[in-house]
Amino acid sequence: MTTTFGNTDLKTSPLVYGCMGGAGAFGKQEEQDSIEALREAFNCGINFFDTAEAYGSGYSEQLLKRALGNKRSEMVISSKVARDNLAPADIITACDRSLRNLGTDVIDIYMLHWPNRDVPLAESIGALKTLKDAGKIRWYGVSNFGRHDIDEATDLGEISVNQLPYHLFFRAIEFEVLPKCEAAGVPIMCYSSLMQGLLAGKYKSLAEFPVNRARTRMFDHRKWAEATHTEEGAEAAGQTLLDELWALVDQTGLSMEDLAIGWLKSRPAVGGVIVGTRNGAQSRALKKLMDVSLDPSVLEALTAASELLKVELGCDIDMWGKNRTR
Repeated sequence: MTTTFGNTDLKTSPLVYGCMGGAGAFGKQEEQDSIEALREAFNCGINFFDTAEAYGSGYSEQLLKRALGNKRSEMVISSKVARDNLAPADIITACDRSLRNLGTDVIDIYMLHWPNRDVPLAESIGALKTLKDAGKIRWYGVSNFGRHDIDEATDLGEISVNQLPYHLFFRAIEFEVLPKCEAAGVPIMCYSSLMQGLLAGKYKSLAEFPVNRARTRMFDHRKWAEATHTEEGAEAAGQTLLDELWALVDQTGLSMEDLAIGWLKSRPAVGGVIVGTRNGAQSRALKKLMDVSLDPSVLEALTAASELLKVELGCDIDMWGKNRTR
Protein backbone atom coordinates (compact mmCIF):
# COMPACT_ATOMS: atom_id res chain seq x y z
CA MET A 1 0.00 0.00 0.00
CA THR A 2 1.49 3.30 -1.11
CA THR A 3 0.29 6.87 -1.44
CA THR A 4 1.70 9.95 -3.11
CA PHE A 5 3.97 11.78 -0.69
CA GLY A 6 2.81 15.39 -0.35
CA ASN A 7 3.47 17.52 -3.42
CA THR A 8 5.98 15.07 -4.90
CA ASP A 9 5.53 12.29 -7.44
CA LEU A 10 6.92 9.73 -5.01
CA LYS A 11 4.80 6.71 -4.07
CA THR A 12 5.60 5.84 -0.47
CA SER A 13 4.54 3.41 2.22
CA PRO A 14 2.86 4.90 5.33
CA LEU A 15 5.77 3.69 7.45
CA VAL A 16 9.28 5.01 6.85
CA TYR A 17 12.19 2.89 7.96
CA GLY A 18 14.55 4.98 10.09
CA CYS A 19 18.19 4.01 9.61
CA MET A 20 19.66 5.85 12.59
CA GLY A 21 19.65 2.86 14.95
CA GLY A 22 21.45 0.61 12.50
CA ALA A 23 24.49 2.85 12.81
CA GLY A 24 24.67 2.25 16.56
CA ALA A 25 22.78 5.29 17.82
CA PHE A 26 21.06 3.27 20.55
CA GLY A 27 23.89 1.03 21.62
CA LYS A 28 26.21 -1.61 20.20
CA GLN A 29 24.84 -3.01 16.98
CA GLU A 30 26.05 -5.94 14.88
CA GLU A 31 26.32 -5.05 11.20
CA GLN A 32 24.62 -8.24 10.02
CA ASP A 33 21.66 -7.53 12.31
CA SER A 34 21.34 -4.06 10.77
CA ILE A 35 21.47 -5.47 7.24
CA GLU A 36 18.85 -8.11 8.01
CA ALA A 37 16.65 -5.48 9.67
CA LEU A 38 16.75 -3.36 6.50
CA ARG A 39 16.00 -6.30 4.21
CA GLU A 40 13.11 -7.58 6.30
CA ALA A 41 11.61 -4.09 6.53
CA PHE A 42 11.62 -3.96 2.73
CA ASN A 43 10.14 -7.47 2.54
CA CYS A 44 7.20 -6.46 4.74
CA GLY A 45 6.24 -3.66 2.34
CA ILE A 46 8.18 -0.61 3.51
CA ASN A 47 9.68 1.15 0.49
CA PHE A 48 10.69 4.44 2.17
CA PHE A 49 14.05 4.60 3.95
CA ASP A 50 15.33 7.62 5.85
CA THR A 51 19.00 8.15 6.62
CA ALA A 52 21.48 11.01 7.10
CA GLU A 53 25.17 11.72 6.77
CA ALA A 54 25.26 12.31 10.54
CA TYR A 55 24.21 8.72 11.30
CA GLY A 56 27.56 7.08 11.87
CA SER A 57 29.38 9.62 9.66
CA GLY A 58 27.90 8.06 6.53
CA TYR A 59 27.91 4.47 7.81
CA SER A 60 24.11 4.35 7.86
CA GLU A 61 23.99 5.31 4.18
CA GLN A 62 26.60 2.67 3.37
CA LEU A 63 24.60 0.01 5.22
CA LEU A 64 21.53 0.85 3.17
CA LYS A 65 23.54 0.33 -0.01
CA ARG A 66 24.89 -3.02 1.20
CA ALA A 67 21.49 -4.27 2.30
CA LEU A 68 19.26 -3.06 -0.51
CA GLY A 69 21.41 -1.62 -3.28
CA ASN A 70 19.94 -4.11 -5.76
CA LYS A 71 16.42 -2.85 -4.89
CA ARG A 72 17.16 0.83 -5.56
CA SER A 73 14.54 1.20 -8.29
CA GLU A 74 11.85 -0.01 -5.88
CA MET A 75 12.86 2.31 -3.02
CA VAL A 76 12.38 5.90 -1.97
CA ILE A 77 15.42 7.24 -0.10
CA SER A 78 15.63 10.41 1.96
CA SER A 79 18.86 11.66 3.46
CA LYS A 80 19.92 14.77 5.33
CA VAL A 81 22.84 17.17 5.28
CA ALA A 82 24.29 17.99 8.69
CA ARG A 83 23.86 21.35 10.37
CA ASP A 84 27.57 22.19 10.06
CA ASN A 85 27.49 21.65 6.29
CA LEU A 86 24.79 24.14 5.26
CA ALA A 87 27.04 26.58 3.42
CA PRO A 88 26.26 26.15 -0.31
CA ALA A 89 29.59 24.59 -1.33
CA ASP A 90 29.44 22.26 1.68
CA ILE A 91 25.93 21.11 0.79
CA ILE A 92 27.05 20.21 -2.74
CA THR A 93 30.04 18.29 -1.39
CA ALA A 94 27.95 16.54 1.26
CA CYS A 95 25.36 15.47 -1.30
CA ASP A 96 28.05 14.00 -3.57
CA ARG A 97 29.44 12.13 -0.57
CA SER A 98 25.99 10.75 0.31
CA LEU A 99 25.40 9.69 -3.27
CA ARG A 100 28.63 7.66 -3.15
CA ASN A 101 27.72 6.17 0.21
CA LEU A 102 24.29 5.16 -1.06
CA GLY A 103 25.58 3.89 -4.40
CA THR A 104 22.99 5.85 -6.34
CA ASP A 105 22.93 8.75 -8.77
CA VAL A 106 19.96 10.51 -7.19
CA ILE A 107 18.49 11.01 -3.70
CA ASP A 108 14.70 11.18 -3.71
CA ILE A 109 14.37 13.70 -0.85
CA TYR A 110 17.32 15.65 0.56
CA MET A 111 16.82 17.62 3.77
CA LEU A 112 18.56 20.22 5.89
CA HIS A 113 18.92 18.26 9.12
CA TRP A 114 18.80 21.22 11.55
CA PRO A 115 18.67 24.99 11.10
CA ASN A 116 22.00 26.82 11.13
CA ARG A 117 21.86 30.47 12.21
CA ASP A 118 25.35 31.13 10.85
CA VAL A 119 24.34 30.49 7.23
CA PRO A 120 21.53 32.44 5.53
CA LEU A 121 18.72 30.01 4.79
CA ALA A 122 18.35 31.48 1.31
CA GLU A 123 21.86 30.30 0.49
CA SER A 124 21.19 26.78 1.73
CA ILE A 125 17.89 26.53 -0.16
CA GLY A 126 19.66 27.88 -3.23
CA ALA A 127 22.14 25.02 -3.05
CA LEU A 128 19.29 22.52 -2.80
CA LYS A 129 17.72 24.03 -5.90
CA THR A 130 21.07 23.69 -7.69
CA LEU A 131 21.23 20.01 -6.75
CA LYS A 132 17.68 19.47 -7.99
CA ASP A 133 18.40 21.22 -11.28
CA ALA A 134 21.49 19.02 -11.68
CA GLY A 135 19.40 15.88 -11.17
CA LYS A 136 21.24 14.83 -8.02
CA ILE A 137 18.11 15.10 -5.86
CA ARG A 138 14.46 14.87 -6.84
CA TRP A 139 12.93 16.90 -4.02
CA TYR A 140 14.20 18.83 -1.03
CA GLY A 141 12.94 19.60 2.44
CA VAL A 142 13.85 20.40 6.01
CA SER A 143 14.01 18.76 9.42
CA ASN A 144 13.46 20.25 12.88
CA PHE A 145 12.17 23.55 11.48
CA GLY A 146 10.00 25.48 13.92
CA ARG A 147 7.29 28.06 13.29
CA HIS A 148 9.56 30.88 12.09
CA ASP A 149 11.98 28.64 10.22
CA ILE A 150 9.28 26.84 8.25
CA ASP A 151 7.73 30.17 7.22
CA GLU A 152 11.09 31.37 5.93
CA ALA A 153 11.75 28.07 4.16
CA THR A 154 8.39 27.94 2.36
CA ASP A 155 8.86 31.54 1.23
CA LEU A 156 12.14 30.50 -0.41
CA GLY A 157 11.25 27.28 -2.14
CA GLU A 158 9.01 24.28 -2.63
CA ILE A 159 9.55 22.46 0.66
CA SER A 160 8.49 18.84 0.30
CA VAL A 161 8.76 17.70 3.92
CA ASN A 162 9.44 18.81 7.48
CA GLN A 163 10.80 15.93 9.56
CA LEU A 164 9.85 16.48 13.19
CA PRO A 165 9.68 14.72 16.57
CA TYR A 166 6.07 13.72 17.10
CA HIS A 167 4.40 11.06 19.23
CA LEU A 168 1.96 10.70 22.10
CA PHE A 169 4.57 11.80 24.64
CA PHE A 170 5.59 14.85 22.61
CA ARG A 171 2.94 16.88 20.78
CA ALA A 172 4.68 20.27 20.75
CA ILE A 173 4.41 20.67 16.97
CA GLU A 174 0.61 20.83 17.25
CA PHE A 175 0.62 24.32 18.77
CA GLU A 176 2.04 26.15 15.74
CA VAL A 177 4.20 24.10 13.39
CA LEU A 178 1.75 21.40 12.35
CA PRO A 179 -0.95 23.94 11.37
CA LYS A 180 1.60 25.89 9.32
CA CYS A 181 2.75 22.74 7.53
CA GLU A 182 -0.82 21.69 6.87
CA ALA A 183 -1.71 25.10 5.44
CA ALA A 184 1.39 25.13 3.24
CA GLY A 185 0.87 21.56 2.01
CA VAL A 186 4.13 20.39 3.61
CA PRO A 187 3.83 16.80 4.87
CA ILE A 188 5.31 15.93 8.23
CA MET A 189 7.57 12.92 8.61
CA CYS A 190 7.39 11.92 12.29
CA TYR A 191 10.52 10.71 14.03
CA SER A 192 10.88 9.17 17.48
CA SER A 193 7.41 7.74 16.88
CA LEU A 194 7.83 5.16 19.66
CA MET A 195 9.76 7.51 22.00
CA GLN A 196 12.94 5.40 21.85
CA GLY A 197 10.97 2.36 23.00
CA LEU A 198 8.77 3.87 25.70
CA LEU A 199 5.80 3.30 23.38
CA ALA A 200 6.87 -0.22 22.44
CA GLY A 201 5.02 -1.86 25.31
CA LYS A 202 8.07 -2.78 27.42
CA TYR A 203 7.82 -0.44 30.39
CA LYS A 204 5.17 0.02 33.06
CA SER A 205 6.98 2.87 34.78
CA LEU A 206 9.19 5.76 33.68
CA ALA A 207 11.61 4.63 36.39
CA GLU A 208 12.28 1.48 34.33
CA PHE A 209 13.29 3.43 31.23
CA PRO A 210 16.98 3.07 30.24
CA VAL A 211 19.01 6.00 31.53
CA ASN A 212 20.78 6.49 28.20
CA ARG A 213 17.42 7.15 26.49
CA ALA A 214 15.88 9.40 29.16
CA ARG A 215 17.08 12.64 27.62
CA THR A 216 13.93 14.44 26.53
CA ARG A 217 12.37 17.42 28.28
CA MET A 218 9.79 15.15 29.87
CA PHE A 219 12.49 13.84 32.22
CA ASP A 220 13.75 15.86 35.19
CA HIS A 221 17.36 16.82 34.45
CA ARG A 222 18.21 16.54 38.15
CA LYS A 223 17.44 12.82 38.15
CA TRP A 224 18.71 11.63 34.77
CA ALA A 225 22.39 11.95 33.91
CA GLU A 226 21.86 11.84 30.14
CA ALA A 227 19.56 14.88 30.09
CA THR A 228 21.38 17.96 28.79
CA HIS A 229 18.47 20.35 29.26
CA THR A 230 17.86 22.29 32.48
CA GLU A 231 14.14 21.68 32.92
CA GLU A 232 12.36 19.88 35.73
CA GLY A 233 10.36 17.85 33.25
CA ALA A 234 6.81 16.58 33.45
CA GLU A 235 7.24 13.08 34.79
CA ALA A 236 3.98 12.94 36.74
CA ALA A 237 2.00 13.73 33.61
CA GLY A 238 4.16 11.31 31.65
CA GLN A 239 3.51 8.48 34.08
CA THR A 240 -0.21 9.23 34.04
CA LEU A 241 -0.19 8.94 30.25
CA LEU A 242 1.76 5.68 30.40
CA ASP A 243 -0.77 4.26 32.87
CA GLU A 244 -3.68 5.28 30.63
CA LEU A 245 -2.01 3.73 27.60
CA TRP A 246 -1.68 0.41 29.40
CA ALA A 247 -5.36 0.66 30.35
CA LEU A 248 -6.23 1.17 26.67
CA VAL A 249 -4.10 -1.83 25.73
CA ASP A 250 -6.17 -3.92 28.13
CA GLN A 251 -9.48 -2.45 26.94
CA THR A 252 -8.86 -2.74 23.20
CA GLY A 253 -6.66 -5.81 22.91
CA LEU A 254 -4.31 -3.77 20.73
CA SER A 255 -0.61 -3.46 21.38
CA MET A 256 0.88 -0.19 22.58
CA GLU A 257 2.71 0.04 19.24
CA ASP A 258 -0.65 -0.29 17.45
CA LEU A 259 -2.02 2.59 19.49
CA ALA A 260 1.04 4.82 19.03
CA ILE A 261 1.46 4.30 15.29
CA GLY A 262 -2.27 4.22 14.54
CA TRP A 263 -2.71 7.56 16.31
CA LEU A 264 0.14 9.18 14.37
CA LYS A 265 -1.15 7.88 11.03
CA SER A 266 -4.48 9.59 11.76
CA ARG A 267 -3.04 13.04 12.49
CA PRO A 268 -3.42 15.93 10.04
CA ALA A 269 -0.48 16.69 7.75
CA VAL A 270 1.35 13.47 8.65
CA GLY A 271 2.81 11.97 5.48
CA GLY A 272 5.01 9.29 6.98
CA VAL A 273 5.80 7.70 10.33
CA ILE A 274 9.41 6.68 10.98
CA VAL A 275 10.01 3.35 12.70
CA GLY A 276 13.27 1.59 13.43
CA THR A 277 14.36 -1.89 14.49
CA ARG A 278 17.48 -3.70 15.69
CA ASN A 279 17.18 -6.99 13.77
CA GLY A 280 15.22 -8.95 11.21
CA ALA A 281 12.71 -10.37 13.66
CA GLN A 282 11.73 -6.91 14.85
CA SER A 283 11.38 -5.75 11.25
CA ARG A 284 9.05 -8.62 10.39
CA ALA A 285 6.80 -7.46 13.22
CA LEU A 286 6.35 -4.11 11.44
CA LYS A 287 4.04 -5.67 8.87
CA LYS A 288 1.02 -5.46 11.15
CA LEU A 289 1.67 -1.75 11.74
CA MET A 290 1.49 -0.99 8.02
CA ASP A 291 -2.28 -1.49 8.01
CA VAL A 292 -3.20 -0.49 11.56
CA SER A 293 -6.20 1.85 11.71
CA LEU A 294 -7.88 2.85 14.94
CA ASP A 295 -11.55 3.44 15.70
CA PRO A 296 -12.48 7.10 16.26
CA SER A 297 -13.30 6.40 19.89
CA VAL A 298 -9.79 5.01 20.49
CA LEU A 299 -8.21 7.97 18.73
CA GLU A 300 -10.21 10.36 20.90
CA ALA A 301 -9.15 8.50 24.05
CA LEU A 302 -5.48 8.69 23.06
CA THR A 303 -5.69 12.39 22.30
CA ALA A 304 -7.42 13.09 25.60
CA ALA A 305 -4.97 10.97 27.58
CA SER A 306 -1.94 12.85 26.20
CA GLU A 307 -3.40 16.35 26.47
CA LEU A 308 -2.06 17.17 29.95
CA LEU A 309 1.51 16.24 29.03
CA LYS A 310 1.21 18.24 25.81
CA VAL A 311 0.21 21.34 27.76
CA GLU A 312 2.90 20.91 30.40
CA LEU A 313 5.72 20.52 27.87
CA GLY A 314 4.51 23.44 25.77
CA CYS A 315 5.25 24.56 22.22
CA ASP A 316 9.06 24.29 22.01
CA ILE A 317 9.57 21.65 19.32
CA ASP A 318 13.12 20.81 20.44
CA MET A 319 12.48 17.58 22.30
CA TRP A 320 15.85 17.82 24.07
CA GLY A 321 15.65 21.49 25.06
CA LYS A 322 18.80 22.66 23.31
CA ASN A 323 17.18 25.73 21.74
CA ARG A 324 18.17 24.84 18.19
CA THR A 325 14.76 25.70 16.78
CA ARG A 326 12.61 28.81 16.68
